[in-house]
Amino acid sequence: MFSHALSSGVPVAVLDMTADFTPLFVGMVLLMSFCVLAFAFAISLHNTREARQQLEQIVTNSGDLSKAA
Repeated sequence: MFSHALSSGVPVAVLDMTADFTPLFVGMVLLMSFCVLAFAFAISLHNTREARQQLEQIVTNSGDLSKAA
């Protein structure tokens, strides 16, 4: 339906060239999506470890205060 409207001003050779790049473009999009997910996972892992360390420091510091009282 729309193929005639889209290809009316575009030569056939150009359309064939863009079809060759489609798998590369899809691969690039998938790779970038994977990188974003990996980066988000790394940030969340870092924040979780940092929060655990801060919690352990609070617990050890509150234990020292109970002995002094």
